[in-house]
Amino acid sequence: MVRSWVTPQPPHVITLGVDAVVKVPYTATNQPHTLTITLVDEDGNGVSPFVPDGVPDPGPIRGELSFNLGRPAGLSPGEAQPYCLAANFNIGLRQLGGYIFELAIDGTKMKELSLRVAAAPPAMGLIQAGGSVAS
Repeated sequence: MVRSWVTPQPPHVITLGVDAVVKVPYTATNQPHTLTITLVDEDGNGVSPFVPDGVPDPGPIRGELSFNLGRPAGLSPGEAQPYCLAANFNIGLRQLGGYIFELAIDGTKMKELSLRVAAAPPAMGLIQAGGSVAS
């Protein structure tokens, strides 16, 4: 589980990266695939980012990437092809608590990455909006 320390008042801004290595089976090469990364809360509900009052809700945080790996010369039948990727997030969240990044390929959930967003203890001295140091 990753823990992110933030200021106690929203927006609770987190900056992190999610990386993955997808092993594409030999029989699934030369075909289009879609990797989806979705942020959900501990109850499995999609999470919308923080927006100021009066701004329309942009909907749940979700990213999609389409990819298609070829079958290079010399690839033996049954040998998987690796596909490496990284996604960076800079998100303002509405609430503290637990979150999960769900990674799915072609609609099938493959992995969950847990995240805990918590208010930093005063001793950490996080800078608050307006440039003052939290105390």
